Amino acid sequence: MKLVCHSVKKVVVSVLAVVLSALSLNVLAESGSINENNASAQIRIVQGYRPVARVVPELAQIVFFYPKGEIPATIYVDRELQSALMPGEFTVFCVAPGPHAIESYFNDKPLYEGKKNPARQINARGGETYFLHVNPGTRGSTTALEERATAEEALRTMRKQTRIINRASQVKPCEYVNGNDVVLIQESILFRFAKGNYAGIVPESVAKLNNIVRFLRQGNGIKEIQLVGYTDAIGNRDANLRLSEERAQTVLEALVRSGVSPNIIRNISGMGVAQAAEGCGVSASQQNSGCNSNSRRVDIIVK
Repeated sequence: MKLVCHSVKKVVVSVLAVVLSALSLNVLAESGSINENNASAQIRIVQGYRPVARVVPELAQIVFFYPKGEIPATIYVDRELQSALMPGEFTVFCVAPGPHAIESYFNDKPLYEGKKNPARQINARGGETYFLHVNPGTRGSTTALEERATAEEALRTMRKQTRIINRASQVKPCEYVNGNDVVLIQESILFRFAKGNYAGIVPESVAKLNNIVRFLRQGNGIKEIQLVGYTDAIGNRDANLRLSEERAQTVLEALVRSGVSPNIIRNISGMGVAQAAEGCGVSASQQNSGCNSNSRRVDIIVK
């Protein structure tokens, strides 16, 4: 994929253009699908799997993936919700070294036995990555530890889970030892409905953005940063395309203000409606549905 480098001058001009265009935003603009002509002019980033790098010794990394099945699998970390995977989805997170109850569960309601009485524990070692495979099932846990080569063959065609925000307190932001062309960070910064400025970033994502900035300012051999903005499925198509661009520019400005060099931010684009929002409700009353709220975002990809 060819990336276009932005000089500082071009970034400033682009920011001014977005500010001017934002004045005409519809207050309820948050969606509408992009037509093929608009999409072809953008660089599309797919939330697919990219080989993960080695984490620092102070952390252990977990890649949980669910290749095939029929029903959702709930992912618990030390008795707290990390995510829920549909067949074909994966999630990546880090924990401190040591013993952790990390497993998937099917049909855990209403007793929540998987949450209350976890059956499997991993003694995670610092600097290591563990691939956990959700096998098909309908009840209880079918989690299995998988070799990296086998896991990554299955992960090639899978997509990252973005609907549910982690609520497990033991999960920590991953920090990596750079090597080759691997993804060091792939995170989403969420925005409030119809908002594109910094004040519109939800509090949990402000904290996440601060953690990312700390990682970026450490150097870590970073080669490039990509910022891709999206909206949910509510509102005017053209206004939402502009709103997605505004969100990407807002994150760009926040990174640069925090001391991140604009020279390594090499792709800043707005894609309009997120793929995850297709099929969601399109009325303002449905703005809080998961497929809409998790589509109001900027994806940050750091290599």
